[in-house]
Amino acid sequence: MNSTSKTFKLLFGLLLLSNMILIAFLSYFLWNSPDNIHTGRIDIKDSTGNNRVVISNADKIPPPIIKGKIYERRITPAGLIFYDKNGDERGGIAISEHEQMNLNAISFDYQNADAIGIYAQDDQKSNYFKAGLTINDKDVSGKPGYNINRINLVTENGNASLVMKDANEVPRLVLKVDSLGTPSIEMYNEGGELKWKQ
Repeated sequence: MNSTSKTFKLLFGLLLLSNMILIAFLSYFLWNSPDNIHTGRIDIKDSTGNNRVVISNADKIPPPIIKGKIYERRITPAGLIFYDKNGDERGGIAISEHEQMNLNAISFDYQNADAIGIYAQDDQKSNYFKAGLTINDKDVSGKPGYNINRINLVTENGNASLVMKDANEVPRLVLKVDSLGTPSIEMYNEGGELKWKQ
């Protein structure tokens, strides 16, 4: 629990810092320009010409780049993307509507895949909602887009849970408080079978 709290504080601090940078950037342009900026995309590049930050609408969002290779994006959100000095994607802020589901997310990446993510989603036609924090191990095989999901802190329709998984992504320890306020602790074996519940 203590490590999760430290991770959350670190992630919250990074989120706060990125928002401050974005506000400072936008404020500079708005205060130093006689007119508002109207554009579909802004690329901030370093001295070598690589993108370091991209702010874009959904129509102009760039595809993900991992180790210099371009991949297809599963969804096309509007948002802000961060890049490392090599021009590879390292995280971002995404706002999207997919079919009838709204999905907003903030992520920070390893070199080849998502590392930490905060997300919120809700159905446009029903009362369904879900929000959470996801923490992944790095897949050391180096396959782009692959990671190992280890920790999920989630609230879904009023049910809160902390799920900790093993290296095979099997839930092993689950702490829950349901929508009625009933708490529980569950432990599972390596096959995913419930072995103890309190």
